[in-house]
Amino acid sequence: MRFSRFAIFMFIITGTLSAALPRLAVVSIDFDDFAPDSVILGKVLEVFTESGRFETVDLGDDSYFDTSPDSLLNLLQTLASNRGIDVILALEILYPEEIDRTVFRNDSLIAYRTVSVDVLGRFYSGAGTLIGTIRNTVRREAVVPYSPDQYRLAVLSAEELASRAILELFPIEVAFIASDSEVFTIPFGRDQGISKGTIMAVIASSTGIPDNISEYEQLRSRGLLQIMEVRSSQSTARLISGHLIDGGSVIAIEQSVPAILYLGYSGLMTSSEPGAGLEDDNSEWSNNLRLGIETAKWGLSFGGGVTAGGLEHSSMIGIDLQVGTRIPLSSPSFGLRISAGGEMAFLMQDVRSDLLSSSATAVSVAAVADATMEYLFSGHLGFQFGVSGVLATVADSWTVREYTGNIRNAEPEELYYTELNQGPVGIHAGLTYFMF
Repeated sequence: MRFSRFAIFMFIITGTLSAALPRLAVVSIDFDDFAPDSVILGKVLEVFTESGRFETVDLGDDSYFDTSPDSLLNLLQTLASNRGIDVILALEILYPEEIDRTVFRNDSLIAYRTVSVDVLGRFYSGAGTLIGTIRNTVRREAVVPYSPDQYRLAVLSAEELASRAILELFPIEVAFIASDSEVFTIPFGRDQGISKGTIMAVIASSTGIPDNISEYEQLRSRGLLQIMEVRSSQSTARLISGHLIDGGSVIAIEQSVPAILYLGYSGLMTSSEPGAGLEDDNSEWSNNLRLGIETAKWGLSFGGGVTAGGLEHSSMIGIDLQVGTRIPLSSPSFGLRISAGGEMAFLMQDVRSDLLSSSATAVSVAAVADATMEYLFSGHLGFQFGVSGVLATVADSWTVREYTGNIRNAEPEELYYTELNQGPVGIHAGLTYFMF
């Protein structure tokens, strides 16, 4: 991606002009048969229109260019002058690529095909200055034979390119005077393209050399805020990370959704029914390690993780997906995350028979609910502690492999546990890292 000084100018007019939004048009500059057509150009225009930051212009038949790169700039300048256009997106679809590869899996060779469609976008000012370029790729993979709808992939790639461009090339920028409260008002609203849930990075700005200690202190303002309520010309924001100094001048710039990375201990009650060589039924504490990541809005959030651990003679690898909400208790330090989702666990246990060449394996699925307290003790690093409720299926069908290669269900006398059941309650604690 490339930027110019003009891009900074566009950032400003995108955020400060409400009565006269920049006029944007999209043109097709492909020179082969696989080129952006009216449907693709229309989809891209829809994305820019819905952003509320541009007045889009449908050029109709003037949207298609079949010329050499040398004369392209002159044609774009002429078009911009005649139609009063401020920004032109020159869209190009590269010819789809297909790559076949063979992998060895389960004693078999399997052929996979990856199909990718690249879309290249070049943004020009009305004067013909290159503002920036973005390239977006959509890939799909499946077992051969596989022939996806390449046109549909091109549409998806073009829409994603437009969404990325709004955030990466034309983010909203707003200057205001900070307050040290956790909820405050900024002088931008719906008329300037602000929408509920928008995430903005905030940093202190200075109009000159500070004159006293107080002004130096105000330069320490920095953090992350989220728009909670939007009106026509102003919005309510909440600080979700960092610290703002009252009275200091700050600049907030829109950015993508942040995320939180989790690494910590996860303990879960697990009931078991013994096989050969163990005592009666028992409930034991399963010790696990979980690595997870999820979006970190104070509103709706979603993500997942991988858990590994288990009991004596048994181990488990679980993959979970969860969706939930974040409730700010005291911004930006304290928050309560409530989420629910599902987990698929792959369980393994040692076998007691020397005639078997593998461990015994089984699969369990579970519904999971979490309530987690999170505390950020710095702008990025924090601590989390919570409780979980788990409703899981019983792992009671174990598969083993003999030395002859035969795969069959295990007999009870070959196992340490004939049944394992995760739940119903667990705890988790560990470190969090706020990525933005």
